[in-house]
Amino acid sequence: MKKKQRKKFVLKRNSLSLNEIIEKSNKIKENFFLVKDVWRAKKIMIYLSFKSEARTREIIKELFKRKKKVIVPLIDFKKTKIYLSELKNFEKELTANKLGIFQPSPEFFRPFNKKELDLIVVPGIAFDEKGNRIGFGKGYYDKFLKGIPKKIPVIALAFEEQITDSIKKEKHDIPVQKIVTEERVIECK
Repeated sequence: MKKKQRKKFVLKRNSLSLNEIIEKSNKIKENFFLVKDVWRAKKIMIYLSFKSEARTREIIKELFKRKKKVIVPLIDFKKTKIYLSELKNFEKELTANKLGIFQPSPEFFRPFNKKELDLIVVPGIAFDEKGNRIGFGKGYYDKFLKGIPKKIPVIALAFEEQITDSIKKEKHDIPVQKIVTEERVIECK
């Protein structure tokens, strides 16, 4: 079921033109900075966007302007694990991994403890309004979110095309509390 939904929503997202992705991402950025959790947070983990995902580059630049600590994921493919690193310079410290996803270069790896985060921003392929998500199917974010204190809000960024009526929740799935799209902020039930 999830495999079928994943394929459908990847195709949907990939069908957006670059202009649509940029335009919608700019609106997502505007809505993102209206969220109180974002104002309050000082240490924010945010993914580095990849292919047709909602873009995060401009959000990250704005976080720097607002003097927030920006923490980004570093993926260990062998262990299917996410490590965290503090990012200080978007232009100089990133390199593409084997999938083409940007992450900190080894010389700029600054380990960060996930329990010290104030906010986590995650990607996904599809979401329902209860906060259930479909990722790439390897469980990276579910494993990562498992040990996160409940007080740390988890927000997803998504295009309206990625919102669906229902996603079958599996026992290892960890839902998000809010989804920010180009049209609204969904408070997950």
